[in-house]
Amino acid sequence: MEASNSTGTLSEEDAHALRERIRDLEAALGQNDAGIANTFRLTPTMTNLLGLLLALPTVNAEIIGQRLGIASDAKVAIHRLRQELKPWDVAIQSKRMLGYWLDPGTKQRVKAMLSNPGLLVMEDEKAPDLATGLQPVEPAA
Repeated sequence: MEASNSTGTLSEEDAHALRERIRDLEAALGQNDAGIANTFRLTPTMTNLLGLLLALPTVNAEIIGQRLGIASDAKVAIHRLRQELKPWDVAIQSKRMLGYWLDPGTKQRVKAMLSNPGLLVMEDEKAPDLATGLQPVEPAA
């Protein structure tokens, strides 16, 4: 890929290739994922934070600040995300000096929710199946 032309700007082809690469990298980190936003009814910042938790083994305050540009305390962001995820019984684990993470079972359950949004059930509805965490939505009459 050519860095720039004689005027110091990117060619349209190079700019397009860079945009595609950015989309690929964001997808790999679970950023700007409409599926996460729609499934869990999250704001863009909370969507990106959950995406990081799904994509990485552990997430610390530095990663949250660098990747998401959250100026406020990472603890506050995690607290808010925990509150947003309570209806789906999704628990974010943490340990001081290590960071935040979703345990493997929770990650699997969240990914199942994302791949089958029609099967979602919130905490205040019927209890979900213990094996999958999902409960089929009853058809409307």
